[in-house]
Amino acid sequence: MAKYKAPESRDSLARKAASARHSLLLFMIFTVVNIIMGMLDTGSYFLFSISVPYYLVMMGKGLDNGFIDGAWDVNGTFTITGLIIAAIILAVYLLCWLLSKKRSGWLTVTLILIILDTVALALLTFVLYENPATNLMDFLFHAWMIWDIA
Repeated sequence: MAKYKAPESRDSLARKAASARHSLLLFMIFTVVNIIMGMLDTGSYFLFSISVPYYLVMMGKGLDNGFIDGAWDVNGTFTITGLIIAAIILAVYLLCWLLSKKRSGWLTVTLILIILDTVALALLTFVLYENPATNLMDFLFHAWMIWDIA
């Protein structure tokens, strides 16, 4: 026999929504930092970030530099295109973050976007990496973000 579970209080739900909004803001900030570090060719990467914008910029940078080993110092049309698309994607996340303060339904939109980002990360991982386990930690952080928003 299943036990009855009382619905969560309004305060509890408000705290969860605030936590999800905070995590989303950090997710976006680390994504911007990753893109900047990628543009500067630092070789560093934060795992707690949105994948698609970062990979778009890095793919553009790779195309502009011929995917050769060494410094990627050319920022041409492909890099700029990647940056513009990444900025649009991040603007959508920012809009969701801003609108979710008044209406928590925007967190549902954010959840769908992060799930799509995770699917894209999986596709990119299996296409670009010889060993998909390389991105295991990235998947774990995406799973945590999905759980936090859900």
